Amino acid sequence: MLAHTPMPGYWYTNIVGQLQQVRVVLHAGRRAKLVVLENISGKRQTLDLDSWYRLDLTLHSPGMECRRRRRDDSSRLS
Repeated sequence: MLAHTPMPGYWYTNIVGQLQQVRVVLHAGRRAKLVVLENISGKRQTLDLDSWYRLDLTLHSPGMECRRRRRDDSSRLS
């Protein structure tokens, strides 16, 4: 199991190959508390953060994560 921080807009694949998108991460103060997932057919599910980390999810588009890191790194250099 890979522990990923839930990132709104990112797609993840579950253990049976179904796509799940993080729609919203709700915070209480500075801490994330709830994650709203939506599957490819539009069904939404709300999870607490502990349940999120127990899911067996894999980031579906790792290229997006690499591009985000490069963009963040280049903005720090400016």
